[in-house]
Amino acid sequence: MEISLVASTNNNFCFDLFKTIFVEKNKENVFISPFSIAAAVAMTSLGAKDATAQGIVKALRWQPDEGNKIHEQFQVYLSLLKTPNDKFSLSSANRIYIQENFKVLDEFKGSTIKYYLAEPVNADFANAAEAECAQINKWVSKETQEKIKDLIPQGVLNALTRLVIVNAIYFKGNWDVQFSEKQTQPQSFKIAPGQTKSVPTMNAKKKYKVGQSNGLQCRAIEIPYKGKDLSMIVILPNEDFGLQGLVESLNQDTINELLSSMELAMGDINLCLPKFEVTSSHSLKEALSSMGMSDAFSVERANFSGITGTNDLFITAAIHKAFIKVNEEGTEAAAATAMTFGLRCMPISVPPFIVDHPFLYLIKDNRANGLILFIGAVVDPSLQ
Repeated sequence: MEISLVASTNNNFCFDLFKTIFVEKNKENVFISPFSIAAAVAMTSLGAKDATAQGIVKALRWQPDEGNKIHEQFQVYLSLLKTPNDKFSLSSANRIYIQENFKVLDEFKGSTIKYYLAEPVNADFANAAEAECAQINKWVSKETQEKIKDLIPQGVLNALTRLVIVNAIYFKGNWDVQFSEKQTQPQSFKIAPGQTKSVPTMNAKKKYKVGQSNGLQCRAIEIPYKGKDLSMIVILPNEDFGLQGLVESLNQDTINELLSSMELAMGDINLCLPKFEVTSSHSLKEALSSMGMSDAFSVERANFSGITGTNDLFITAAIHKAFIKVNEEGTEAAAATAMTFGLRCMPISVPPFIVDHPFLYLIKDNRANGLILFIGAVVDPSLQ
């Protein structure tokens, strides 16, 4: 399966977007699916022209001539996710809701079906925007096993809405070796200088892959899911409150350096990891605009003539919502993204890995060149 390009661009996009969001929300537990967001934005690129298209390509961290190859690799990976799997649940679905009687070019519709397996659905935003909003949210809830509810808030869609592009992703996997509930006990977690909170913390003793990075000033541990196709990487800053600096230093090179340093420890490691559950909601307009695609949100400058043949659409909202729950059994995670369009108007001896202060984590697909499906930061495990 050749998807190295979509994996590397997705991961670049992941780190830059996460940094942008974390700056605004560094007092919260932040969680996103960069893959869900990239898929939704990539679908909009199929209908973008001129400067709008160039801005979307820049935001997605693609090279100007890579688009066709990346669309093809999205198709390969999304098709893989349709393959039944008895080790874990991982699925992603795309839909495009189109105002009935609104002319959308066959080429745009065909490309989204071909590359993103996106099902086109007729909608009546002009006369029943809130009812259509409820239908979209119902579909997202179903695709995410009821974990993402009310993705699109009331009032976002209106009589001028003509198109809504939606991606939903869901993952549920048990750990390759589960934690024993009997070993879970309250432990102190440092949430601020001089301030701790007692949180339920899982404990295990076994061989794990571990690594460290001088550049990122952190240690990392890999916790595989059943079958080892997917795994969680927990990245713990060396300093108790070094999370901000760690996030600022994130990029493809620093993470690759960290991941390449990871080796199976010589002996068992005592791992202490807090249980946590997070629901995180984001308006992505400012973040995506700052990354290069401001034209797409501009009523004056947006050019999506590749969708309709005329220059009459712009992106009115970009919404993302994500959920994760980590416990002794494993991990359940889900996310959804909506883009709405409107008309103008290594070590040999390893110390214990005690996660007792703010940390970063990734969930990656090892079958797909380490493509990062989810990324999050925990500043307080007791917050949801």
